Amino acid sequence: MTHISQTVRQDQRLIMSFAMKRAFAVLQMPLPELSEWLQNELEQNPVLEVTLPSSSPDLSFLPKQDSLYEYLEKEIALHFKTEGERKVAQFIAGSLDSKGFLTLSDEEICNKLGIDHATLTAVMKQFHQIEPIGLGARSTQEALLLQLLQKGQQKTRLYKLVHKYFDDLLHNRLHLIAKSMRLSVPIIKEMIQKELKGLDPFPGHQFSHEIAQAIVPDLTIEKEDDVWKIEVYGEGLPQFHLHPHYLENLEQEKMGKDELEFIRRHLASGRWLVRTLERRKKILTDIGTYLLKKQSDYLEGIAGAPLPLTRKEVAAALGVSESTVTRAIHHKYVTTPRGLLPLAAFFSHAIQTESGAISNQDAKNLLQKLVQNENKKNPLSDEALSQALKSRGIPCARRTVAKYRKELKIGSKHHRKEWA
Repeated sequence: MTHISQTVRQDQRLIMSFAMKRAFAVLQMPLPELSEWLQNELEQNPVLEVTLPSSSPDLSFLPKQDSLYEYLEKEIALHFKTEGERKVAQFIAGSLDSKGFLTLSDEEICNKLGIDHATLTAVMKQFHQIEPIGLGARSTQEALLLQLLQKGQQKTRLYKLVHKYFDDLLHNRLHLIAKSMRLSVPIIKEMIQKELKGLDPFPGHQFSHEIAQAIVPDLTIEKEDDVWKIEVYGEGLPQFHLHPHYLENLEQEKMGKDELEFIRRHLASGRWLVRTLERRKKILTDIGTYLLKKQSDYLEGIAGAPLPLTRKEVAAALGVSESTVTRAIHHKYVTTPRGLLPLAAFFSHAIQTESGAISNQDAKNLLQKLVQNENKKNPLSDEALSQALKSRGIPCARRTVAKYRKELKIGSKHHRKEWA
């Protein structure tokens, strides 16, 4: 009898372990994946009656168009007169990424082609005349400035905004921009809405014909009429309920033993589905509530970056495991007043400074600003950037600077140097 009891307990533990693993997997799924998984589960459960979403997105197919390189090959033949210039321009065209940005430094191009900087500068100047303007730039900022130059707007307020305050613009620090430019915040917003949005930040994207997967948020943290709202998205998920026919037969015991056992097993599975989805919704809601409490200044646009926050801290506050928080935020996005953000963006480690703890995102923001304001003819090395951060009270080793720089997609000193 003891042996039988032990076997039963082991079987129960195995069943619970399997159920927990499935529940964790559901928690980790972003909304599109969850919708597909749930539909599959419902199709295999006869006791559940399904109500599918009323509409589905229309699909359209584009005719084949030239790739970016194929397009540029034709344009290069029109814009360049000599064979030597065309070869340099073709090499540049082959070095562009999907955004249309140049991925090699001037020195790398010169070394590979055996040309001098004057030749490259002349070819680049002509290359930048190819429509759409901005192809061959090394960043979004440069692409926008090239477009403004082509329009003859180098002496406008918009050019100054992009040229001098691009980092503040990226981080929505409109009050700082307005103060520096001696303009009101509404005027800055109007410039962004009416003038800046007419420019193309990624001129190469129009040649990318891959179908990009849309990002569907799982959570929203928004403010409406001074009231914060936290909501877990469920749009697109199939709705379901227990089929009344099976419930009626179950209550009236109209079925045989085997059929009864079949229905009960699927009924238990259906109830597990309901509990698991409700748990997922509660955990995401609780995380959203805690983020609002902890990161309100960032969400309001007061702070430039979220405060230091770890998964362990959130787990302790919510009374769940750290792995639960990790799974809950995995590949999920949240709609906020700061835009659509990955949930992981709110989590960062603290860096201890003389004035207290700051998030590593603050260190990254300062690093980005230091690079933006450096002398482009003699850019800062990682060691110099490390020292500059330390002088501002942020201890940051050279290897950490290199790590942050790569995460921010900032090139090395060699790649950032302007040759002229």
